[in-house]
Amino acid sequence: MEKEVKSNLEEGFNKLFNTSVNIKRQKKDKELRKKTLFLSLIKQYEESISNSFKLFDGFGIDLKDYEDAYHQIIDKVILLSWGPDVYEVINYYLYDRFAMDGLPNCIIEEVEGVEQEIFISNPEELYNYLVNINPNFLK
Repeated sequence: MEKEVKSNLEEGFNKLFNTSVNIKRQKKDKELRKKTLFLSLIKQYEESISNSFKLFDGFGIDLKDYEDAYHQIIDKVILLSWGPDVYEVINYYLYDRFAMDGLPNCIIEEVEGVEQEIFISNPEELYNYLVNINPNFLK
């Protein structure tokens, strides 16, 4: 932050709150930055897919031939970065978490001989699940 801008902000807050205010730039830690980037990637990818479906359903416009190359690039980067296990979970989240009838699909995981159904409904839950199955996935 520029010194002049910082000084002006501090002065304004000092007058507003009638007390001394010191503005410090907070650095995000590396893990939080990676999580934020991951969540942003998933949200944008999901939005891209959703917009394509909306265009096709609403107007009959099929962008699949155009978008496939870009989606394949993203998929390959995910595979290279995090491996096939993480890729499969992300692919499930983007394409298979809902059945054709609109009902949610789940991941079935066996823990100590007991099957558990795991539903992932948003990017934050996806991130938490991936960290749970592989604590080092973003490291």
